Amino acid sequence: MEGNIPNEFVDEVRTRFDVVELISEYVQLKRSGRNYFGLCPFHGEKTPSFSVSQDKQIFHCFGCGEGGNVFSFLMKMEGIPFPEAVKELARRAGMQLPSTVSSVAAQRAEQKKSRLREAMAWADKYYRYWLQHQDGAKALHYLEKRGLTREIIESFGLGFAPNRWEAVKQFLRKKDFTERELLDAGLLSDNPKKTYDRFRNRITFPICSPRGETIAFGGRILDDGEPKYLNSPETPLFDKGKNLYAIHLAREAIRREKQAIIFEGYMDVIAAHQAGVTNAVASLGTSLTEAQARLLRSQAEEVVIVYDADAAGQAATWRGLQILKSAGCLVKVGRLPAGMDPDDYIRRHGGDAFRKDIIGEALLLVDYQMASLAQQYSLDKDEDRIRLFNKISEILASVDNAMEREDYVTKAAAMLKLPATAVREELNKKKQSASRPHSQTRKSSTIKPSLQRETAAQKAPMQIIALWGRFPSLIEESAGQLEEEDFPAELIPAFLEAQKEKASFSAARLLDSLQEEKHRQTLSRLLIHEEYDEKIAKKAIDDCIRLLKCVRIARQRKELEAQMASLDPVAAKGEINELSKKWLELRKLEETINHPREGGKGVG
Repeated sequence: MEGNIPNEFVDEVRTRFDVVELISEYVQLKRSGRNYFGLCPFHGEKTPSFSVSQDKQIFHCFGCGEGGNVFSFLMKMEGIPFPEAVKELARRAGMQLPSTVSSVAAQRAEQKKSRLREAMAWADKYYRYWLQHQDGAKALHYLEKRGLTREIIESFGLGFAPNRWEAVKQFLRKKDFTERELLDAGLLSDNPKKTYDRFRNRITFPICSPRGETIAFGGRILDDGEPKYLNSPETPLFDKGKNLYAIHLAREAIRREKQAIIFEGYMDVIAAHQAGVTNAVASLGTSLTEAQARLLRSQAEEVVIVYDADAAGQAATWRGLQILKSAGCLVKVGRLPAGMDPDDYIRRHGGDAFRKDIIGEALLLVDYQMASLAQQYSLDKDEDRIRLFNKISEILASVDNAMEREDYVTKAAAMLKLPATAVREELNKKKQSASRPHSQTRKSSTIKPSLQRETAAQKAPMQIIALWGRFPSLIEESAGQLEEEDFPAELIPAFLEAQKEKASFSAARLLDSLQEEKHRQTLSRLLIHEEYDEKIAKKAIDDCIRLLKCVRIARQRKELEAQMASLDPVAAKGEINELSKKWLELRKLEETINHPREGGKGVG
């Protein structure tokens, strides 16, 4: 672990956060029985297998195996190490970090991020001020001409970067920020001679984290310059492939409606929100990424892409569909009239019409793909019909559900003016062709030896730790029967922690003591199960202890056997006899321990 975070501080941070509330910031959860379930944010899935226990303050995904507590979840979601997760949650809770919490390098890295956040917050205020200044009158007039109200301008924090080379630079230098910090924040650009404002004569659009902190800006040129839109570069605060524009404003509506609408542009999103379509976000001018798709999948059951109706927009739609499908999203496409973008349509027809005619009539993934292909090929030309037939067959081959696939076979046959049998025949050929390499791979893989399953003795230490986490009252009477040597090295810290804490030992705290992810995953799976009550748990622990004692005895007997084998049978006869007695005592002890017992629930 980087730094030296006191256990007491880690415990205090953990108790400030409810695991259900924290995970609900990222995943839509529904209660089922004692636990909450949702779609796993760490892998694509269509059926929820991600379980969160409020009682135990842990989570576990039965699909991919990820599991842990509030710290583990944040580490995985944000891609940060344990110390950073503790610090981030402490910061959110407004807690002062202990002076010994970090190494000098870690403290500097956190201080740098903190300074960059401050710089972005000041820049945000500065740009907003200039929009209301007389120099920003033209920018404000442009926004109002686009139909935006003062309220929506304020809600989205729109601003104006004046047409000066060093306006924000001079302002922030007076706030004691260095040029290096402003470059790192993406507020300045540079050349070999000087640094200067990155955004000039541009309307600014703050890009925020899911928690609403300004981490970057987008800027639209006010006149005819190029580029029309300019974004912040990637910085320690901003990774454009992992963020979505307006997610902090749309998240609540997305969860409520179980649907996310994704646009290309800032103005599309703002126009939609102003018209009451508040479950809308944008992909920051980049092609949709896998990380963005997973973020959408964790928030909504359905994602509707509504990109511009031009060729570039349709190409981006096609790419986005594949990425969203791979992430496990139910994907639809809202189709706009030719030559219109979402902002145009909403300003002309309003939010209700957009919901009814664009979102309400959105096509499912395969329907859109088929309709899109039909526009690209002429059915009157034999060459085009053959190409279209091949393309559609490839699409239908990827449809897993047999009933859904058969429905599309009928639609494709009608479109191509062919018998449905011809479409099915071609579809079967493609599916067989696709399966051949797979079967060859499967054959070759059977030659390799399969991974050996864990034995009961290997499972026992982890099950004891898990049951102690569930029922800490059992630690007092059982821990004394075990020794450090009964546990693998990576579980010894958890064993010692349990011995020390006893009744105050908790499942969530237990996960912090495990360094290896595989152990956290196994443990979270064991902890999330509800099949044990305290009586059964006690019997299971007794069975595991009995097994580990036998393993310990077998190891000691082997050591004695090795000692006897190394001695001279004549010269060391007396010593060999003593070792033999010890060996027999261990054998009798093993037989006593192995005496059949009723009601145990072991780990085999």
